[in-house]
Amino acid sequence: MASENDEQSADFDKLARRYLDLWQGQLAGLAADQALTDQIARLFAAANAQVASAMQAVQGAHHAVTPSSSEAGTPPAAASPGHGADDVGELRKRVETLEARIAELEAKLSRS
Repeated sequence: MASENDEQSADFDKLARRYLDLWQGQLAGLAADQALTDQIARLFAAANAQVASAMQAVQGAHHAVTPSSSEAGTPPAAASPGHGADDVGELRKRVETLEARIAELEAKLSRS
């Protein structure tokens, strides 16, 4: 019976590692696509503007900012840093750290 549990645990470990590898590959591909990161930045800028507008309406602001004023809306999103490979490297380090922590926890659980 213990052998069956060990096999299931090994299968689960393989599946979990495969899942993380797939996500890591997907994120690396997304980070390398400058057009996509620019589009996401524009999306977040638009979302921020909508949230700011909604908050202003909820707070009952009596002096709405007009588009022609110098303070029209929220400032544009910052440009993408252009360090996609560095960001992916940082993500890889974090995933490796998480994998090590998971391995430690699993080892502690197996000793219990």
